[in-house]
Amino acid sequence: MNKPTSHRPRQRAGITLTELIVVVVFIGILSAMAAPKVGLLVARSKVNQAAGVVAADLEHAITLAGRRRRPMTLTVESPGVYTVRDRATSPADTIRFRRVLAVGPDAGVSTLTFAPATVQIFPSGAVSAPMTVTLTGRGNTRIIAVSAAGLVRITQ
Repeated sequence: MNKPTSHRPRQRAGITLTELIVVVVFIGILSAMAAPKVGLLVARSKVNQAAGVVAADLEHAITLAGRRRRPMTLTVESPGVYTVRDRATSPADTIRFRRVLAVGPDAGVSTLTFAPATVQIFPSGAVSAPMTVTLTGRGNTRIIAVSAAGLVRITQ
């Protein structure tokens, strides 16, 4: 008696080289399409982070004037460098804090402008003149506005 033999097809164990190459090429194409968008997101993030630092420093200067019950002066020394000191009556006034922000194409922020460059901050929280700070980098712009009443807002 002959037993009927059943021929089962061979089961595959794993993947073929062709399938692996197709998957690697597909991942490469997706990565190439996503890379420029990731670069723009990183640039936007750097500008937003720098705007947050400057806005926090401005709020800190206003708080510092109220806490010390003394007028403070915010002065822009050069692009990316500003100081907050006791009201300027002599060159030896106490510097309360100084910030040096990296400005340039590699830093993410290409321009940083303060208008006006010097502002008096009074203990009541008022500012001698409204101030606008503009940060720009790779097509991203953030504007920080300080009202005469001392309100700090990041716009755009």
